[in-house]
Amino acid sequence: MYAKLYTKLSLGIANNFFVKNGISSNAKKLGVSRFVAADNLADSLIVLDNLEAEGKLYSLALLGEFVNKKETAQAMTNGIIESLEYLSDHNKAGYMSIKPSQFGLGIDYELALENALAIASKAKETKAHICLDMENTPFVDGTIGLFKDLRAKGFDNVSTVLQSYLRRSLDDMKDLLEPNQNIILRIVKGAYKEDNDNAYQRQGKIEEKLLEMIYMGLEAGAKINIATHDPQIIKETSAFIRGAKLAKESYEYQMLFGVSPKAQNNIVTGGHPLRVYVPYGQDWYGYFSRRLAERPANLAFVLKGLFN
Repeated sequence: MYAKLYTKLSLGIANNFFVKNGISSNAKKLGVSRFVAADNLADSLIVLDNLEAEGKLYSLALLGEFVNKKETAQAMTNGIIESLEYLSDHNKAGYMSIKPSQFGLGIDYELALENALAIASKAKETKAHICLDMENTPFVDGTIGLFKDLRAKGFDNVSTVLQSYLRRSLDDMKDLLEPNQNIILRIVKGAYKEDNDNAYQRQGKIEEKLLEMIYMGLEAGAKINIATHDPQIIKETSAFIRGAKLAKESYEYQMLFGVSPKAQNNIVTGGHPLRVYVPYGQDWYGYFSRRLAERPANLAFVLKGLFN
């Protein structure tokens, strides 16, 4: 209960105009670089090199969301395509996470589909994979629609995300698994502010649904990306994976850049595949505020930077 209250209060405070301005003007001092790799592609490459040296996979993400202008959506689309080209030109594994609201889903579905097709085509050309990130409730239907449409057009280099705190997610998963046994899904708890009608509020229920969805996907033969920093979830799922003797190709753990580095290393040394979500770009505030809202330890790190 207290964790959920902390998250709600943190997100509410983060949306305050003065708080946002204060944090934005003190980004370096507040340690934004712990959670955001860089504000440009070239510096992000250093982070990717380091992850590779540590035996970790990565998913690059150009930050930006909730775009409401066509020209901005086009600029974001171009930025994602340029990122895919940059990864290819520098002999880096092409894997990107993208938010549908950043390339037009909040404006018009057809615009978003047109931009998604351009991104997926470039990804296929550069032998890359793209994951359609899941955002809050208004974007869920559209994101699943984009995923289905891209798959129907032959883009098997696309995956998407389901959030266990949304009441609808279990049904969405059943719908996606039925016709597409070989799909890739990332399963997460969820980090957006949602009301009781749309989302479970009790942490225990969210974790119960998370495990149910992970096991359902693995048993159906889908590749399941287990996105969590929860040590108990990691312990339970790794025991299931060992018991079921699952191949490494059928799952991977996914964590956020800068969060739980010791746990990340433990997963790698334990022989499990691990992919790190690596965000970069100048539009970092929304992402950064959600990281603070997730864990009091993250906020403590930031406050230490502010007052030291």
